[in-house]
Parts: sequence; structure tokens; C-alpha cells
Amino acid sequence: MNFFFNPDGICVVGATPNTLKGGYAIFKNLLIGYKGNIYPVNPGYKEIEGIACYPSVRAVPGHVDLAIVFVPARLVPGVIEDCVAKGVRGVMIESGGFAEAGRDGSLLQQSLKDICKRTGIRLWGPNCMGLVDAVGGFLFSFMDPRSLQQGLLIPGNVSLVVQSGLLSAGFLVDVMSHRVMGISKVCSIGNKIDVNECDLLSYLLQDTNTEVIGHYLESFSDGRRFMELCRKSTKPIVVLHGGKSKKGAEAAMSHTASMAGNHKIISGALAQAGVTEAGDFHQMMDLCRSLSATPRPTGRYGRIAVLTFSGGSGIVASDFIEEYGLIVAELSPETKDTLGLLFPDWMPVGNPVDLWPAIEKHGGTNVDVYSTALAVVLGDPAVDAVFLHAFAGNFQLGLNVTDIAEQARTAGKPVFVWLLGRQEEALRFKAEAVSCGIPVFQEISRAVECLAAVFHQQRSSEIFERLPERKKTIRIPDNICDVLKKAVGPLDEYASKTILRLHGIPTVEEEIISDKAECKEAAKRLGFPLVMKGLQKGKVHKTELGLVHLNIATPDDAVQIFGSLKKKMDPSGQVLAYKQVRGKIEIIVGLVRDFHFGPCVMLGLGGIMAEILSDVVFAPAPLTIEDALALIGRLRGQKIFDGFRGEPPVNREELAAILVTVGTIGLQYPRIQEIDVNPLILGEKGALIAVDATIVLR
Repeated sequence: MNFFFNPDGICVVGATPNTLKGGYAIFKNLLIGYKGNIYPVNPGYKEIEGIACYPSVRAVPGHVDLAIVFVPARLVPGVIEDCVAKGVRGVMIESGGFAEAGRDGSLLQQSLKDICKRTGIRLWGPNCMGLVDAVGGFLFSFMDPRSLQQGLLIPGNVSLVVQSGLLSAGFLVDVMSHRVMGISKVCSIGNKIDVNECDLLSYLLQDTNTEVIGHYLESFSDGRRFMELCRKSTKPIVVLHGGKSKKGAEAAMSHTASMAGNHKIISGALAQAGVTEAGDFHQMMDLCRSLSATPRPTGRYGRIAVLTFSGGSGIVASDFIEEYGLIVAELSPETKDTLGLLFPDWMPVGNPVDLWPAIEKHGGTNVDVYSTALAVVLGDPAVDAVFLHAFAGNFQLGLNVTDIAEQARTAGKPVFVWLLGRQEEALRFKAEAVSCGIPVFQEISRAVECLAAVFHQQRSSEIFERLPERKKTIRIPDNICDVLKKAVGPLDEYASKTILRLHGIPTVEEEIISDKAECKEAAKRLGFPLVMKGLQKGKVHKTELGLVHLNIATPDDAVQIFGSLKKKMDPSGQVLAYKQVRGKIEIIVGLVRDFHFGPCVMLGLGGIMAEILSDVVFAPAPLTIEDALALIGRLRGQKIFDGFRGEPPVNREELAAILVTVGTIGLQYPRIQEIDVNPLILGEKGALIAVDATIVLR
């Protein structure tokens, strides 16, 4: 991949002297920033900007590592064949008009894939904006050349991989012109015909100029490889996934011809891999720059000291700190005593630290209240980070950004700034803060949200204490093996639970009943109250068909209901019976085979809560016990597992083991498309037991 980022010789196919064309912008950008040999290719010109122009790639006399192509889509396959003949290693196809444009474009795109597969040439794009390298100072893109000429490229340590072309350019110009952050590289990958997010992530993880990697993706080319790269990464990774809603997914397909996956599954996969997920573009950039700030926290608790010029903003900050799972630090007595020397006698010291009375007390003196207070709280072992409120344009609230950054580095603790003030002074403050690695925000909520992400990233990188995993040899009867090999569609409840039980998932004791005489005896053996169900091949939703009866109290009632169920089914239907399980906590456990990530385990709250809250989370298999415990911890309503209105608590390790087993079953049997254990009930004695289940085979 290095020949895309550091090529030895570039040809621009579609270069033109017409300043209104993209081919001119690509060529001009190379002239401004790229230091190697540049070869314009266009049969219509002998030279462009005083440089010899060639009729084809084959005609270029020098060595070429990279071709940047910007010609009509119909001409691109021929250009790629020329590049192969020339020995070009990689091609950036910035032309549009491929799969995103309909059937004809899809056929053209397929022809490019065929060339790629046959020859091994690497193709980046099409329908993309190429590459921007702010550290190297060059653009392999048709972005406006004035971006370089006006000095908009601020070098930084954040790299971006963006599937949308014009969006990558628009946001790059936005963050640069507002002096919000610096950038290392921006990779616009478009339709991902060959080079994809995994290739680029793998490269950027090794790039010494990249410390944080942000992604805007509408699809995942290889979800499992992407997850594995993220899990092994020592660099923070942020992902914004487009296509969460149905309309969003439709837009994603028409925009870059990508298939958007189920977002809950994707979100679960990202969380399992330790990725920070963003909800919009500005948030993605804010998260990236926050995670790239120096220093990263050494404390793991997220105890925050707030230094403010206003009691009101301190209160609001405290509210958000608690909302985002951080802690308003309890300052040590020594810190309070030292800070107290800055304040008038009548002012008690607490956290948030309202500095205005101290500023008034020392007005006209050489005492720098902000700097002194910052040093004191950063030195407190009970403080992990500082949230500093600043005002640009008031001499009494003046701040030395370099001093803030130096104190933060010395203490090894992050300092985030919320900034108000006059526009010009604020812009100068932000520009200086960017160069010093101090994140500055205009909203208290976003500042705290990003600070929380920094500490979440810190916690997610820690190694959990490994718990023993349950291993045993499983012997599957021949008749069940035959079902798993040959059946198609939904298995009935009895067969499904049998498979789960054989793999170690606890299920109710149950029997298939053949006739009325057997029904009465089985009812006595199983005990009351009894549940009886009609099992009809291919019918999953038994309740809607009137095939479920609860609270059966006597053998005679059981016999009557047996007859009723048999009448509602065809002759192949069977009747299932088991003792009813009492319990107030119902859980849904399942598995779906996702297009991007393969078999993914699902966990949710059951019963009424499942319908009202839709509180479900996913994680791709295989799961470790640690993965499963983390999955449980992502449920919004997980506190109900700790015991509710006299109910026993859920044994989280037991539930985690069930989740691990479900994932293992999904991996072991590729024909299993879905598993639905609904509900898994916490019984009266505190044990989990599967009451109903369905396995769907493809």
C-alpha cells in the first residue's frame, strides 16, 4: 500500500489546462505539493503548465508507481489495461459513473474488478476524492488547489478514511478553515472496488504520523477483518456508520452502491472491538481530536476537576459529568487548603472551583489565578483530568495556552477547555490550542462527552481478569445430526431446545405427547401448572395460531386441551408439554448470521420490556466470557439483573456462559441462520432456564 502514499512517479490521466476541470485541479495540486516526477496524460495536448503531456500511460518515458485517473467512466477500463502494461502498481480512480450510477455503471465496475483479479494491480476508488496528506503537504485529489496555496492544511496526528468523496473534502476544508484540528491523512475510498477500509486501517496502524483513525463508512467490506484489526490496535479508532435507518440505508446504496448492514449488529461489533462510535460528522471529528490530545489519561476513574469563571457553568458541567458516567472529583483537603489561599476569606473551596472571587481579589497583581489553580488541581492524586472554562477577550480571564499544555504534559493528565468570547480572540486561542494538543469546545455537553470517550477508551484497553471457560465434549445423536445437515427453515420448538440442551444450555423438562392416555400420565409426571403447545411444521408464532395454553391445573384439563390442539393442526402436528416456569425476569438470547460480520450473538430484555424498550445488543461470535460480560454490561436495563422487587439476581457468569455457547453453536453449524431463545427465564430458585426456542436453518 505504500506506493499509494509515497509513490515514485505519478501520471495524471485526464490532466487538462482548463482551470475549471477536475483534471486541472489534480495536476495543479501535484505541482504544488508533490516532489517526485509528474506526467500529465491527455492525447489532446502536447504540454500542460510547461510540462510535456503524453497521449497514453504506455507512452510515459519514466517510472510510474501511481496513476490518478479522471476521465469518463467508459474510458477507465482501457486506461487500467494501459497501466498494467506500463507496470503501474496502483491506480486512484477519481472518476464517477460506476455502480452508484445504475446498471451500466455496475457493468463497468465489474470489468474493473475482473482486471484487478486477473492482473493484481491495486485499484483505489472509483467515485472518490483520493488522498490528502497534510503532514507531507500534498493532495492526490481534485480538491480546490487554493487549499494548499492558502495554507489550510494543518498537520496533525488524526487520519480519516471516508467513503463519501465530496463529504471528505467539505469536512476537511471546514475543520481546517475554522482551525479546529490538524490532520495527518484523509483517504476517500468511494466504491471500494479493491482497496477498502481494512487495507487502509492496516496501513494507518503502522503509520508513524497517525495516532487516531476516524472512519465514515456506509458498508464494511470484511467486517470480521475490520474487527480484528480494531481489537489489536493500540491507536484509538472512531467510526461513524451511515445507513442506520431504512431511508439512510437506501441513501447509502444509491450514493456509493454499498449495502448498509443492520446497525445494531454493527454497533455491537464496534463496541466489542473497542471502537468509539460517533453519531454525526462533527461529533466524529471532535472525538478524533479529543482522543488525539496529549497527554492521554493515566487515571482510570474519570474524576474531573472543573475550573470555571462562572458558578452557573460549573453547575451545568457537573450535571453533564455525571450524565456521561464521569465523576466530579472530591478534592483532597491539601488541595482545598492550597486553593483557599487564592480566595477571599468568605469563599469556601469546592469542586467545581469558581475562580471569579479569586480573580477579583488578585486584580492588578502579578498573581495568575488560572495557572496557579490549574497546577494545584493537576497535582491532586484524586483528580484524573481538568475541565477548564475560559473567556477570550477579557484581560482578567486571560489564559496562556502554552502554559496549560505544559502543565498538562507534566502532570500526565488531560485538560479540556470550554471557550466563550470575542470571535477574533477565540480563533487565535483555538489555533494555538490545536498546535499544543489542547481540545477546545464551544459546548459544555460536547466537551464532557468527548472527555468521557477518552476515559472509556482508556478502560476498554485494559485487560480483564480472565475467567475460566466451560469446555466439554459434546456428542450429538445421529437423528439430530441428520436434522442439522438436511432440514431447511425453522425447526420446531422441541427439536430446537433439544439441540440447545445437548450443547449445555439449560432448558425446561418437557415431553412430546402422542395420545390422551399418555397426556394424563405425562401431566402427572411433569407437574402443575402445565404448559401445552401445538407444534406445526413451519409455524413459528404459535400464540397467534392459538396453539399455546398456560396455567393448566389438572390432568383432565390437560386431556381436553390436548384434543383441542390436535384439531387445530394437520395430522403431522405434535403436542408438547412442560411444567410452567415462574419468574419475573425474562431475557431474550439469540443469534443471527449477518452479511458483514457472520454469526452474531444477541441479548435483550424480554417480556413487555422487549417490545417497549427494544433493549437489545449484539456481538459477533466467538465470544469469550469477558466479551459476554461486556455485552451484558451494554444493555441499558442491565440493573434489573442485580435483583428486582425481591427477585434473585441473575448470575452474570452463568448468563455469559450461555451467550458464549450460543455463539459457538452458530460457528459450529454454518447452516444455522438464526437462533431465538425467547424467553430465557430467571426461575424462582435463581437459575436461568430456556422456556421457548427456535432454530432456523438455511
